[in-house]
Amino acid sequence: RILREILVAGSKRDWDRITELAQELEALARECRDGKFREDDGQ
Repeated sequence: RILREILVAGSKRDWDRITELAQELEALARECRDGKFREDDGQ
């Protein structure tokens, strides 16, 4: 979902949205690294 939204924001040159999504992706990566992410949660 995040990557799809980044593509849409990129095509619109919506840099604020791209930055927001990148931060969300970074937080998700940290959760995965720390073992807090569960795939069945749909996040």
